[in-house]
Amino acid sequence: MSSGLFDQYHAGALGIGPTLGAGALVFAASVVLIHIVLLPLWRALLQGHPDRKAALERGRRARNRAWVAALSAGVLAAMHGGIAAADRLTFLPYRVGILVTAVLGGAILLDLAIVLLTDFVPVRSGRAPMSQFFKDVIRSLALLGLSAVALRKAFPTIDLGQLLATSAVLSIVIGLALQESLSNIFSGLMLTIDEPYRPGDWIEIDGREGRVLDSNWRTVRILTRDDDVLYVPNRTMAGSTVLNFSSPTPLHRVCRRIGIEYGAPPNKVCQVLVSAMKQVDGVLAEPAPDVLLADYGDSSITYEMRFWLENHQGRGRIESDVMRAVWYQLKRNGISIPFPIRDVYLRRQKPESQPAELLGVLKKVDILAGLSEDDLRMLAEDLGTQLFARGEVICRQGDAGSTFYIVKTGQVAVSVAGEPGEGETGLTAEVAKLGPGAHFGEVSLLTGAPRSSTVRAVEDSELLVLDRDSFSVLIAGKPTVAQHMSEILAARESASRQKMTTERETRAFARRNLESEKHDILEKIRSIFRFR
Repeated sequence: MSSGLFDQYHAGALGIGPTLGAGALVFAASVVLIHIVLLPLWRALLQGHPDRKAALERGRRARNRAWVAALSAGVLAAMHGGIAAADRLTFLPYRVGILVTAVLGGAILLDLAIVLLTDFVPVRSGRAPMSQFFKDVIRSLALLGLSAVALRKAFPTIDLGQLLATSAVLSIVIGLALQESLSNIFSGLMLTIDEPYRPGDWIEIDGREGRVLDSNWRTVRILTRDDDVLYVPNRTMAGSTVLNFSSPTPLHRVCRRIGIEYGAPPNKVCQVLVSAMKQVDGVLAEPAPDVLLADYGDSSITYEMRFWLENHQGRGRIESDVMRAVWYQLKRNGISIPFPIRDVYLRRQKPESQPAELLGVLKKVDILAGLSEDDLRMLAEDLGTQLFARGEVICRQGDAGSTFYIVKTGQVAVSVAGEPGEGETGLTAEVAKLGPGAHFGEVSLLTGAPRSSTVRAVEDSELLVLDRDSFSVLIAGKPTVAQHMSEILAARESASRQKMTTERETRAFARRNLESEKHDILEKIRSIFRFR
């Protein structure tokens, strides 16, 4: 813009065309400034914010205010070039334009300053951002002062003292009409000072659990477990009992009760329940889970299981996994969760066809081929059953064992961990998947050796179990049976070692190929760049 044209613009002597052009130019420049400077700066200041989604939502509202400010600045620029300097302050739309542009523009800069000082700086120093309530108070006071300055600039003849006196009377009237809102404001102030919770904390209020998102002058926003947002008025929060699961530490103890039959020894029950809790992901090893005998009921002894967790968001899943693991552990150890006394005789009945069915299963086991039908029938009477959930470890390589398993339903996977070789960690290979009729554990049963493999349930499985005492009665004095079993066991051990050897050779071959390729590529680089 030339000096003469600028003087005409400042004097308000431009025609309609140049005036509109000046307004459009100011509007366009403001929009470019919003998208090139304001929005990227806002996003950069919110990096690492614990509730970045809500903070960016406030950023979108600030962007909308910036667009209105840009439009107001464009209109004000157009009026500035088309209205004579002496007439501007007597033209009401021009005054209003000054007021709106100054307040909105100042509000944008104020928002950036608040984000810098109350969000960016605390997060970078490892502290939590300042409470939203304090931000709102700071913003309101600053906007009040900014509005007073803009009002004095736009309306220089106005008497601010008289305006404030009128506002005081008006404030009394408004305060009487807005008692509930004022109660929320002062309750929010007290909560901010006392700080019983912070954004991100898990709390419970009036039986509802959720994670605190943020708070403002009116409400606290809580995200429930159902992914619903609960808006709780500040006065309700201040007048209710709030349970904070995240303070003073995120550790939280969970207590669940369960009734167990009277016939099970309490020490054994406690041991089984503790073992079930320890195997669940999310249950802390320290503090260790424990069990208390809580009560003697009509049909059961009540035990209280106590375990600790720090992932409160996953509490429902962890509790479910604990109760599921307890059921399977109790079932495997022959401990029952009783029905009421009136049902006790009905649940003890067993199908008459079970011994014949088990006898058919035993006839399919190859290592038992040397036993007579009477011997197999005797084994069938001693067989027990155990249930395993998908993913549970049935036996672990290296552990002592004296039981023999037959898969009745489901499927299990057998894996063997080899010794670490040179330059590599121990190799674990899955050597077999066993379905109904298959069996495992015979090596430990017959020789007393530690478990030679780890067996895990691929799906929910029911296993038939035979212990060493029952087996020893049958094979005593039957050398042909023992010889037949030893041949089968030796063949299996040989096949397992062969598979581990193949896995190790495959890995070694791949490692040698990798080293060879690395060497070839290095030689090519040296030949291209001629260095050694």
